[in-house]
Amino acid sequence: MEQSFVKECVIDWKSVTLFLLTLCIIAICGFMIRPFLPAITGAIVLAIVTRSPHQWIESKLKNPSVAAAASVILVTLSIIGPAFLLAWNIGRQMLGIGRLLQSGTIESGIQGAIRHSPPRLSAAVQAFIASLDFNQALQKSAGFLVSRLTVVLNSSVSASIQIVVMLFILFFLYRDRGFALSSLRSLLPMNPTETDLLLSRIRDTIRATVLGRGVVAALQGLVAGITFAVVGVRGASLLGIVTALCAIIPSVGAFVVWVPVALYLAAVHRWVAASILTAIGVVIISSMDNFLYPILVGTRLKMHSVLIFLSIVGGIWLSGVSGLVVGPVAFAVAESLLLVWRRRTMAEASPEAVKFSQG
Repeated sequence: MEQSFVKECVIDWKSVTLFLLTLCIIAICGFMIRPFLPAITGAIVLAIVTRSPHQWIESKLKNPSVAAAASVILVTLSIIGPAFLLAWNIGRQMLGIGRLLQSGTIESGIQGAIRHSPPRLSAAVQAFIASLDFNQALQKSAGFLVSRLTVVLNSSVSASIQIVVMLFILFFLYRDRGFALSSLRSLLPMNPTETDLLLSRIRDTIRATVLGRGVVAALQGLVAGITFAVVGVRGASLLGIVTALCAIIPSVGAFVVWVPVALYLAAVHRWVAASILTAIGVVIISSMDNFLYPILVGTRLKMHSVLIFLSIVGGIWLSGVSGLVVGPVAFAVAESLLLVWRRRTMAEASPEAVKFSQG
């Protein structure tokens, strides 16, 4: 009996050692792939969002490798390439505007416009600017804008590497999707029903997150375009599209479009138009995603708006841009696992209770 007990202890210690060794290796692998988390996230998102077009291409091209290559080329030409070039051009233009703000060129134009305005209006504006310390505020705003955009532009090489890695992973997600899902199912310690629940929650979360961000950005661009047209800005429709595209990127945001336009309107002493644009930009355009995005995503995910908000903010703080997807997915996975544990606990207590809860 004592020999049997000793044998069981040795087996337990071996299992514990194997578990700890496996955990350490997985942690090392996690640290190694952490720099490519945006690329991995982007590839998974694109694979899920573009699943229907890829299935159509796969039905026409019977070879899986050829179909995957065709889908990757289509995604590159229709999404990745135009978005990257547009973001680069917008960043360069905004950087130029920020440097003009720092050099004082735009400030001189605004001061000249104030001097040529009616005396009463000029005196009121001068008093208002003096009370706000306009020069210091303008310099700080310009410095913030330039620093943010400089970081974005300087990281273009890193972004290019991430895009290449993302497309590489996307090719194999297209081609080996069945193998990847079967391998994932074999590793998860769940029965087929529980695995289907978890995977469906992940898929629905990614779709809702991406589509929700697209809808909110489109609404921001629509409101911005209408506002530009109302205040008489030329190219209002184009500026609205650019606003929508910038709103998709959290590190850029819609403000990089409407703020320079408002400054230009102020520089040409169109104070009413500049005031209207600034008010709508602050209250509606730039604030829309803070309350509308959690509502839209929360209804599709059946999660409370507070949880959606915390998952997004926490995900961005932890993982950067990829946190927009990683955060909600983590919360959805946690909710699914808690539901699995709840059903298993109820099954052990009373099988009839499980049937009642499922029904």
